Amino acid sequence: MNFKILIAAIILIAVIAGAAVLLAAKPAYPDIANPQPAKGNLEAKVIVQEFSDYQCPACIATEPYVEAIFQEFKDQIKFEYKQFPLTQIHNFALTASEASFCAQDNGKFWEYHNLLFKANGKLGNDSLVSLAKSLGIDQAKFTSCIYSGIKEARVQQDIAEGTSLGVNGTPTFFVNGEKVQGTALSEILANLKAKIRQKISEVKQ
Repeated sequence: MNFKILIAAIILIAVIAGAAVLLAAKPAYPDIANPQPAKGNLEAKVIVQEFSDYQCPACIATEPYVEAIFQEFKDQIKFEYKQFPLTQIHNFALTASEASFCAQDNGKFWEYHNLLFKANGKLGNDSLVSLAKSLGIDQAKFTSCIYSGIKEARVQQDIAEGTSLGVNGTPTFFVNGEKVQGTALSEILANLKAKIRQKISEVKQ
């Protein structure tokens, strides 16, 4: 056999073997289909969407105010949370988004969602598993879900949707498909509340 061909064959075998090891390193986990995380009145005609990042300081700071707005209108709106991790600047954001979907597999999306924001950006893998454990989620299954990478495609769907809608920062809100405008966070939240009231009034007419 030609020496160059032999070397090429050895390299090819090594590459294939290396890929097999990497694939084997990922634990098996079933791809469970879940609906978009939503709360409030799921039949409401006013739909509020938030594109957000669990490691984003602005998102963390506004979360209590967003929750207060939700509580005020929860019987009249459907609130949807959309993942938009800013992976270029937040190194744990993507994994945290995936972990929230792993929690959803266990019926604990919103409980876990709340803990992620309360963690104040400290979202390393150990922390993500610890938060799940505190909710009674099976640690082994949850860890398998995260390390399998099975939820990344679901996160990417939200990112693609947000990008198509012109989302370029977080948090960004939409009410019945209309983007809530504003410069300062306080202005955005005030406009969010006003837009919700406007849409509720319109659907009642």
